[in-house]
Amino acid sequence: MIPGMGEPASAADRLPPGPRGRKLHNIRQRLSRHSEFMDELHAEYGDIVFFEIPARKCAAVFSAELIHEVLVEQEPYFQPYYPKTSYNLIPSPCLATSRFETHTELEKVMSAAFTPERMPAYGKAIIDNALAFRERLASNGNVDFKYEAERYTWGSLLDAVIGVDFKVEPELGKSVLDAMKSDMLLSLLPFGLALKRLPLPHNVRTARQIKALDEQTYRSIERARDPAHDGDNVISHFVRAADEDVVDWSFPDDSEIRDEAYTLMFGAVDAPTGTLTHAIHFLARNPPARERLEQEVDQALDGRSITLADLDRLPYAHAVFKETLRLEPPAYVLIPRETLEDRVVGGYLVPKGTLMNVCMRTMQRRQDYFDDADEFRPARWLEDAEQGGSRCPAHSYLPFSTKPRICQGEDFARLLFVSGLASLVQNLRVEPESDDPPTKTNIGVGIMGKYPVSVSPRTWPSRRTPMEPQP
Repeated sequence: MIPGMGEPASAADRLPPGPRGRKLHNIRQRLSRHSEFMDELHAEYGDIVFFEIPARKCAAVFSAELIHEVLVEQEPYFQPYYPKTSYNLIPSPCLATSRFETHTELEKVMSAAFTPERMPAYGKAIIDNALAFRERLASNGNVDFKYEAERYTWGSLLDAVIGVDFKVEPELGKSVLDAMKSDMLLSLLPFGLALKRLPLPHNVRTARQIKALDEQTYRSIERARDPAHDGDNVISHFVRAADEDVVDWSFPDDSEIRDEAYTLMFGAVDAPTGTLTHAIHFLARNPPARERLEQEVDQALDGRSITLADLDRLPYAHAVFKETLRLEPPAYVLIPRETLEDRVVGGYLVPKGTLMNVCMRTMQRRQDYFDDADEFRPARWLEDAEQGGSRCPAHSYLPFSTKPRICQGEDFARLLFVSGLASLVQNLRVEPESDDPPTKTNIGVGIMGKYPVSVSPRTWPSRRTPMEPQP
């Protein structure tokens, strides 16, 4: 019998090992140095750890086996925990937060939004934004790469989800997302959200920005009902899914379509932005890997702009994507899972109401899971593919989580990354001004501050030169 499945709570009455007491110390560590704190807990206590912060019991898992147990085997008992924010931006039960039949239907709708048949429409929007991304960098010798990558990501998402005709400014989406992140951090503090309810200038401005984004989104929903519209964006798919026999179900009202669109947009922006920025850092510090990528792009594109059909001809670019995500996943931990009842995980009691932290970054850098785990080696993914699959243990590489709550935007993020990176290296050489990596937020979701780079035209080698193996 799988531990915790069908067993009474009395099957184990021991809490996992971990620091006892120290609630104020633990919350300070969690808010100021989350990744280091989790690494230290793993090193000192093992693969499952229990700790407390004020008003909360917490646990963390670090091994492939225990993460699979929480995310798959006992998934119904571990509900994603989304604190209610002061803006209440996404009140409806969306794919990330819904359960049972609603979750099943939403998963079908979202999966159908990213089928091979629908990707060309999104691909065109992404590639148009990728070329504009390259032109912005080419016209400036010194730029903040993180800012430009974020503009590229937001532009692609807004065009693909809401529609290219609406021309929503990327800064609008970014401002709303920043407000969401601020709320989530404040929710960890007693009375933290009360600060966001005060009529301060920032709060008033954020409410105005949300209203502006809502106006464009509801216009897109209304247009999707026009039979003359070609339905080339995600919102059109949401509106028409039932009529097109994708599912025998439809969104109850327009507000739920809006909420699902926001969940997709706000959940998908940090991964490609952060991954592109970190890839520039890793490639600059690994010249042979960068040269191999440039060679592949030169030979595949032969001087022309990238198209959707080229993606299958860029395996090393995909390997760079996977390796960057291994070292720097979109979040150091997944959205915490709240235990709905007493459960047994790894032979230990996890009490009801515990927030379970699934620690992706720590796991994906384990030396016993990956050869040279701290090294940037994109070729490891090509070597594994040649041998019929990844050599890493099952469930030890999950940057987008796993079913049944896997991120449906993974293919979209990959398309964004490969299109953007290939477009850049085809013409430009991007050099970070510092050897230091980009500074991520405390929990690894997004990049803080600027990431200055210098940009110069790249001298192309002969595209006919055979590629030599590189790291």
